[in-house]
Amino acid sequence: MLDEHIRDLLFIRLKKLGYHLIRVKIKNSGIKKTLQIMAERTKDRKMDLKDCTFLSREISSFLEVDDPISSSYVLEVSSGGVARPLTMIEDYKLFKQNKAKIVLKEKFKGKKTYRGFLQGVDENADIILQTEEHEIKVKFFEIDKANIDPDWAIKNNQIK
Repeated sequence: MLDEHIRDLLFIRLKKLGYHLIRVKIKNSGIKKTLQIMAERTKDRKMDLKDCTFLSREISSFLEVDDPISSSYVLEVSSGGVARPLTMIEDYKLFKQNKAKIVLKEKFKGKKTYRGFLQGVDENADIILQTEEHEIKVKFFEIDKANIDPDWAIKNNQIK
């Protein structure tokens, strides 16, 4: 997929600049494509307008050379925000004790969506989520999408 190709092109380059690439997403809306890049500073997991402007210029330069998108597109660079997506297994370790919403690819115990507190990743690479009812363990590849619960993050001042 093109998203993954662009992620591969940018991941190490952004890391060298002191940023962690959270997500790459291409949206087709009407005539133009939009390339959405979500990132954060490695040192403190924050991202402000100055960072977005800096990364926008850097990413534009990188992509001009590699030219992975043949048509015109709009580049959007942003932070992970309050509802930061959990896109890598390391995120489940990093955000341990944060409340998250996880949507599974297949139903587990009758449902796909679970909310609870992340308990990290065990020795078998199972992601552990403590819900109100019980603890569940899932493999990273079983997750369709996941993010920090924005209501909880705002209420508990957990914006990082």
